[in-house]
Amino acid sequence: MPKPFALILSALLLAMTSYVQASTTEAAEAAALAWLEAIDQGEYEQAWEKSSPLLKTPLSPTMLQRVVTLARNDLGSVESRRRIRMSQYTSMPGAPRNDYKEFAFQTQFTNNQRVVEVVTPHLEEGTWRVSGYYVQ
Repeated sequence: MPKPFALILSALLLAMTSYVQASTTEAAEAAALAWLEAIDQGEYEQAWEKSSPLLKTPLSPTMLQRVVTLARNDLGSVESRRRIRMSQYTSMPGAPRNDYKEFAFQTQFTNNQRVVEVVTPHLEEGTWRVSGYYVQ
């Protein structure tokens, strides 16, 4: 294979890989934000439906509501949210090997301006579903 052709092919493959990773991250973040939006609106049943079996199995929709309410106790309503970090993993404690993305969001609530929410979606049969959430 001529050297210029090999270089062009390598550059093209690298660009395609970067594009796929970026679109995968965007899809995972969109799933995380849609889940958070349902929680923000008090739509716990909808959030539960969008969740992974890893979250749904131990929690009913009512239990999800209780857990989130306790985590957000006295914070008030969401004023703004922005992503501050994204990490990728192939495994999580107590969960099967898979493609996991962990998003940390700096969230401003009416009663607390500096809260970090961490949401972990994972790829499940081609769909990103939230399997973990906590507030720092």
